[in-house]
Amino acid sequence: MYVVIVAFDLKESSADFAELRAWVRGRAADDYSRLPGMRFKAWFSDERKRLWGAVYLVESMSSFDRDNLPLLPDGRTGPVGTRPTSVMVLELEAFVTGPDGLDGIEALARQGLSMAGGGHDH
Repeated sequence: MYVVIVAFDLKESSADFAELRAWVRGRAADDYSRLPGMRFKAWFSDERKRLWGAVYLVESMSSFDRDNLPLLPDGRTGPVGTRPTSVMVLELEAFVTGPDGLDGIEALARQGLSMAGGGHDH
């Protein structure tokens, strides 16, 4: 298994975090949930640093096309519209669950700023 970390430096981009969050909530979460070979994807952001990205856990790199990041399963890209600033592909060394176990992980399926429909103030 592999951990893939994809980051976008948006300092030179006009990308709007509200638009990115709406895209995750309205389209990308469902689309990526059907990506073959992907165990999970978690998006992250830091508005002050203008950073946006995601962490994936994938079964194999043969089921995950590194050259096509950040394309959706249907071949389209999201609202950032550019290649990632950085892509790291790392072999998974170990995986553990917290005290809530897999039920706790499943509960995360629709959590976060994007899924809540908003952002937060800094």
